Amino acid sequence: MRLSGLTAFVTGGGDGIGRAIAICFAREGARVAIADLDCARATSVEAEIASAGGSALALRADVRSTADVDAAVRQAVARFGALDIVVNNAAVAFPGDPATMPDEDWQRVIDTNLTSAFRVIRAALPHLRQRQGGSIINIASAQAHRSWANWTAYAAAKGGLISMTRQLAGQLGAENIRVNSISPGAINTPMNERRAASEGPELISKLAGQHVLLRLGTPEEVAAVAVLLASPEGGFISGADIAVDGGLSALPRYHET
Repeated sequence: MRLSGLTAFVTGGGDGIGRAIAICFAREGARVAIADLDCARATSVEAEIASAGGSALALRADVRSTADVDAAVRQAVARFGALDIVVNNAAVAFPGDPATMPDEDWQRVIDTNLTSAFRVIRAALPHLRQRQGGSIINIASAQAHRSWANWTAYAAAKGGLISMTRQLAGQLGAENIRVNSISPGAINTPMNERRAASEGPELISKLAGQHVLLRLGTPEEVAAVAVLLASPEGGFISGADIAVDGGLSALPRYHET
C-alpha cells in the first residue's frame, strides 16, 4: 500500500501500459482517475479495479483537447478531493517517411504524444501545489534515444517529452513536485499487436531481437517503475529518465522493422 491516501490521474489508461499503471496504482492503495479517448476501455479498467476493492473513476477525454483535459482533471479532483500523481501515457504510434509525411500526421503525433502532456500538467499543477508536492511521470520511449527509419515524428515527440521532464524537474523541485520520465523499449501491448497484425507476425521477433533480454517487456514491468516514482520510496528521484527497455539502449545492433 505504498500509494495509500494518494490520488492519481492516468491518461491513456484504458489499455496497454496505462491500464497496467492504473491497476498497479490501485493495488498500492491509490485512488485512480482513468482518462481515455475510448470510454468503454476506461470503464472496463474502472470495473476491474472496483472488483478488487479499489477506487477508480473512468473519464472520457481526448488529450488533444484543452477543454477535455481541463474537464477531466476537474472531475477527478471533484470525485477524490485532491490530486497527487500525474501520468502522461496517452500516445499514438505510426511511422512516416520524413520526405512525404503530411503535416496533419506530424501534428497528430506531436499533439497527442507531447503537447497533451503540457495540457495535463498545466491543468494539474494548481492541485499539486495545493497538496504542496506531487509526482509527474511522463511515458517517453527508447525511440527518443535511438534511430529507427521513418519514426521521426514519434522520436521527436518522445525526445521533447524527456526535455520537458528535465526542465520541469528543475523548475518545480523547490515546490516538492518531482518530475520524471520512463523510456520503455518494445512492450507487449495491444498497440504492438495491432502493428503485427498489419505489418506481419515477424515484427514481434524482430522487435525482441533488438533487446539484450531477447524478448518484449510487459506493461506490468513498466508499471512497477511508475509505482516507485510515484511513491515515497522514489522521493529523491527527479529529473530522471529511466530506461525500462530490456537493455535495448545498451546494444549497437539494429534490426529494420
